[in-house]
Amino acid sequence: MHYIINPWVFYLLGVSNAVGMACVIFLAVFAIAFGSYLLIWTIECIGDEYPTPTQILKKWKVPLILSVAFLVFMPSTDTIYKMMIASQVTTENIDTAKETIQDVADYIIDAVKEIEEGSNT
Repeated sequence: MHYIINPWVFYLLGVSNAVGMACVIFLAVFAIAFGSYLLIWTIECIGDEYPTPTQILKKWKVPLILSVAFLVFMPSTDTIYKMMIASQVTTENIDTAKETIQDVADYIIDAVKEIEEGSNT
């Protein structure tokens, strides 16, 4: 069976929203935790036994960059729908639809003329 739109796309639509929300939650939790650590580190002037804020950022830079990248480049549900529609719109599909619409319009016009002729007699 040949699907016009792969059913997995609808699954990915739902997952894209969840991934975006997970990234927002991760960034918010990290920002709060890092801000708290930075405040405590600044006030207490913690010595060498604890990592500096710069060292923490170096350890966490890959997950942070990935989270920001997912948030920036993950398309919204509406955008994915638009992309699916755009992938199906081809000149052949438009020509076929135009011919079909013209045939249906001609049929309706002929049916209306027959009804009008039948009611005039």
